[in-house]
Amino acid sequence: MIHLMGKSLAHRVLMLQRRLTTFLQYISSSLENSAHKAEAASNKFVFGQNMIERVLSPPKVETSSDSNKENTGLESGSEGSSLENTPDKSNNISESLAESAAAYTKATAKRCLLEKVEVITGEEAESNVLQIQCKLFVFDKVSQSWVERGRGLLRLNDMASTEDGTLQSRLVMRTQGSLRLILNTKLWAQMQIDKASEKSIRITAMDTEDQGVKVFLISASSKDTGQLFAAIHHRILALRSHVEQEAETKCPEPVREGAQCNEEDSDDDVLTPAVTTTVAPSDEGDKPPTSST
Repeated sequence: MIHLMGKSLAHRVLMLQRRLTTFLQYISSSLENSAHKAEAASNKFVFGQNMIERVLSPPKVETSSDSNKENTGLESGSEGSSLENTPDKSNNISESLAESAAAYTKATAKRCLLEKVEVITGEEAESNVLQIQCKLFVFDKVSQSWVERGRGLLRLNDMASTEDGTLQSRLVMRTQGSLRLILNTKLWAQMQIDKASEKSIRITAMDTEDQGVKVFLISASSKDTGQLFAAIHHRILALRSHVEQEAETKCPEPVREGAQCNEEDSDDDVLTPAVTTTVAPSDEGDKPPTSST
């Protein structure tokens, strides 16, 4: 029994020794791995780090210690001066860029300068009464529909006639942007105008394309439409009254004499019934007097 117990104890001691050795080996291997990782991390290259150590310097000629010292002093001074001069260089660069930009803008500005040209519209001798933003339509007889001419600024201008001093007016309209002339007509006595709706006016006017009378429709806001209708209608009435006065003044004189003769004849016709004639009594006997009309 004692012999068996001694064998079991020896076996347990051997097992413990083996476990201790394996444990120590594991610890030593882990320490070695951590040391290798630390060395790898320290030796790892970082861009921009320790650039002075990594720059390759040109080979130096062996000279005396005094010349080496002087060279080192000059190098250090040049390095310091270069470091001191870097902000000045940057300032000079920025100033030169600003100057070049200013010179470029001046050069381009001189090239883009255009001479002022006097624009002659033909309305210099006229006085503007009203101008509105509107759309212009023309009636097409073939398709029996309204065709848009364009949109832009419609102007009502007054001008004094040189013949008899009467007031003459005209409507001028140009498209917005290109200023193309789409309406240019004078106001005359037989011109027709009416309000098609609250925001539109229908007029007869001369067409600039075929120089014929056509029907136009002016569409604008209710306020502008009312002002334009009142201004045009007032001028057309003035032209009609002027035409009537001219017709009366140009009436020939024989017509007036004929009218006076007619008036005298009418007066005679009125006076004739009042004239009475008496007849002398006859031999047959006394009879009362009779009147003849």
